[in-house]
Amino acid sequence: MRTSLCIALFTFSLSAAQAADFPLASCAGWNGTLVSRTGTDSSTAVMKGMVTQANFREYCERDPGGETTAHGGKLTVKQCVATYTKANGKDTYRSTANCIEGTLSFVPPRGEPLRVTFPLPEDADVSCASGMPPLIEQFKLLCPQAAREFHLMDDE
Repeated sequence: MRTSLCIALFTFSLSAAQAADFPLASCAGWNGTLVSRTGTDSSTAVMKGMVTQANFREYCERDPGGETTAHGGKLTVKQCVATYTKANGKDTYRSTANCIEGTLSFVPPRGEPLRVTFPLPEDADVSCASGMPPLIEQFKLLCPQAAREFHLMDDE
């Protein structure tokens, strides 16, 4: 899902019906839902996200871990969603970027914050295993102008 938004130093909030993905640092995991974004294309860009039942449903239906009966596991999709909602349903996410300096910091609900500087070196690991693809997507959401300059956008 690709959305092009032109916003400068304004905050916006999305209703559930308009919700966009908050890309998270695991290609095999779930995405969050983007709740707000401020300062796009600035030195103080920030976006916040949370996880919803819809995020867990998409994950459980895709089931990369083989947990559901449809993929050889023991849980129904409904049980899978309930399990993750109970364990992670209050998780929130935050990413900040300095678009001028090309930096992004991602703060997960647990664990250490991740930081990346763009442009990436030519030999940078951008595989799913590296956790880099969702961070690139976050940077594109917060800093679309810089992302174009660093050749991260599809429409180059």
